[in-house]
Amino acid sequence: MTARANPFATCHLESIPFRFPAGQGWDTLLKRLEDLKWCASIVGGNGVGKTTLLEQLFPHLEARGFEPVIFRLQTESGMKEKDRLAEKIREVKAPRFILLDGAEQLSTRQWLSIRAAASEAAGFIVTVHRTSRLPVALELEASSKLLKGLVESLTGGALPDGEAEALFHRHRANLRDCLRELYDRWAG
Repeated sequence: MTARANPFATCHLESIPFRFPAGQGWDTLLKRLEDLKWCASIVGGNGVGKTTLLEQLFPHLEARGFEPVIFRLQTESGMKEKDRLAEKIREVKAPRFILLDGAEQLSTRQWLSIRAAASEAAGFIVTVHRTSRLPVALELEASSKLLKGLVESLTGGALPDGEAEALFHRHRANLRDCLRELYDRWAG
């Protein structure tokens, strides 16, 4: 099987619309962001969909006249890279809009520098693992039910009974890692 034919390949995962918590959707999120003056955080653990949400937020922001720019921090991001981020962000002026993925990687000093640098942008949304320095626009939580639904969307079928729950617990609620394991299994 080619990598592209694998239903858990990135190209297929990216085609799935973000799945909001019950009772929420794009309208709810955008209203909340507007109420927070476009300065907020998306909160959730590893692999629950924060990055996917940010990426799918782009067209919604563009439809409102914003020009979103995304910055990503990884656990491997070095101190110099984090320190230089404020310089890059300082160049972002309205109508450009900052999306910062992985803000939990920043020290307090780095955060304060970046927060000040973002003051001329049209908006500032960050992803973090825990409630922190900005008001929360949306808190995400994974579930084995969500994993099951994603698998059904990708394969047209369901996992055997109990398999979604076992995967979910084995990967400590990290959907990204669950889907990676399924990719490897499907390839094998």
